[in-house]
Amino acid sequence: MSGETKQRISELEAEIVRLKEAQPTLRDQFAMAALATIGAMLSDDMAECAYEIADAMMEARNAKS
Repeated sequence: MSGETKQRISELEAEIVRLKEAQPTLRDQFAMAALATIGAMLSDDMAECAYEIADAMMEARNAKS
């Protein structure tokens, strides 16, 4: 196997790891489902509230990492 092929394989393996880490966890999926339910109960400023909740969830997720 050539050095170029080994390098490409290494790059592809790193990309696979990155993509697996980017997938939502089961906890993330439960949070999304809860957010959808909460959103369905809201009436006023629903979109703004959803983005505020999404921002808070991203902050909490990043703090965990």
